[in-house]
Amino acid sequence: MSVWAELGWRLIFGAASLVVAFNFRDVAWRVHRFMANTVGVSRFLTPATVRATFGFLAVVLLAELAVGLARP
Repeated sequence: MSVWAELGWRLIFGAASLVVAFNFRDVAWRVHRFMANTVGVSRFLTPATVRATFGFLAVVLLAELAVGLARP
């Protein structure tokens, strides 16, 4: 995969993770409901844990993106 394609993928996935973390259009509840209906979830998987997990993932991905852009 080329460098630009990899950076673009990280940007898109980081932006999608931010959408879930900020609960845009109730996405965290939709993820929770989907997992409850298909996989079956425990009581520890709440929309808050979904938002926290995707928030952490977004921070890591966007930090990697920034470091990747800073490299020569």
